[in-house]
Amino acid sequence: MDGALLGALTDLGVELERVGVGAYLVTLRGARRPVSPVWLIAGEQAVTVEAFVVHLLEDSSVAAVHRHVLRRNNALRGVHYGTDEVGDLFLTGSLSLADVTPVGVDRLLGELWQLLEDDYPTVLSLAYGDRLALDPALSAKVRADGAGRRPAGTPDWAPHRDARR
Repeated sequence: MDGALLGALTDLGVELERVGVGAYLVTLRGARRPVSPVWLIAGEQAVTVEAFVVHLLEDSSVAAVHRHVLRRNNALRGVHYGTDEVGDLFLTGSLSLADVTPVGVDRLLGELWQLLEDDYPTVLSLAYGDRLALDPALSAKVRADGAGRRPAGTPDWAPHRDARR
């Protein structure tokens, strides 16, 4: 699976770092969210994809964000929103072995990129409103929290670092 994934990523010409066998960190670039690191982890049956969206603080409007992303999940195909135990909001998905081709990987990364570009401002607005503009310390905390966390399925040898910058 690793060879097929590396071949597809190479054919697409994406910016990537090979962290280890079957583990890649791809950097997607956009206008609303300039840099979005994305983990791609090759397993035996599928490739898992995961991208950090934002950390939701306990005092933020978590319910409004959850309603928004749950509604969005209804229309999504390859990736879906999810949260973890500390309040980080992620986009996660998988690609079957048969779809690990340049076209399949491009489709998956394209859907993920489009969601990050379209939803990131909305999610930040729902969660924090004007507080991010008014409080630079809060803005830094929201963008930095969860640093060093590895996506589920990342091998133990993968580096503990902030893959979202």
